Amino acid sequence: MGLYELLITTFVAALLTDLATGLGAVPFFFVRNLSAKIEGAFTATAAGMMIAASLIQLVGAALERAPGWHAWEVAVGIAVGAAFFGVASKWLHTNEDFDFLGLRKKGGSAALLIVVAMTLHSLPEGIAIGVGYGSGEYTLGFAVALAIAIHNIPEGVAITLVLRAKGVSTWGCVGFAILTSVPQILGAVPAAWAVWLFEPMLPAGMGFAAGAMTYLVVDELLPDATKHAGKPLTPLAFTGGVVLMMLLGVAVGLG
Repeated sequence: MGLYELLITTFVAALLTDLATGLGAVPFFFVRNLSAKIEGAFTATAAGMMIAASLIQLVGAALERAPGWHAWEVAVGIAVGAAFFGVASKWLHTNEDFDFLGLRKKGGSAALLIVVAMTLHSLPEGIAIGVGYGSGEYTLGFAVALAIAIHNIPEGVAITLVLRAKGVSTWGCVGFAILTSVPQILGAVPAAWAVWLFEPMLPAGMGFAAGAMTYLVVDELLPDATKHAGKPLTPLAFTGGVVLMMLLGVAVGLG
């Protein structure tokens, strides 16, 4: 696959994961609220899928390209990816006066913070998609994109729950939900191009994407899922997500 076809494929995959976020608002055209347990279970399932895509598929493929002592490249990539998301998350929580499209004025700080937080953490997800496709292993890119798309649906639910409570219309919730995942498109295409240009850096790039997504799962998704779904539903749903991603990996030729 040439560069042009690679970038178009990556763009379409990232665009579809972005639009999947808007699906989370669709039930609110028909019902006021969804069960917190259902929302938490979906989040935990998506977290399990993302962990499997990160540590089994991304890291696994990276270690195949950097065997033996060269595995340090992957380890450094994981550490840098986790640190990147950690710094970005800290910046968000220390800049509470930041406004975005007047959302703070309309829905208050809680509405603004969830939209900015979701937007900020979607960038490493986009990078993960780009690295997956840029590696040349397109089934890997598909698996990562699928995991993120499924994750984006309960994320859209979470965004809508907050914004609807603050008086934002359902169509407004759809728009803000999709907007929060635009960085997935912005991050995916340059990442795929960079990997294509700098193939020797691919193991570290895969590690970076895995580290960023792992930090996201541990720092945000699992605590949120546990808060809403509780135990034992959260660990069961998480494990189910891991198993589901492994089975999908086998189905598309990754396992």
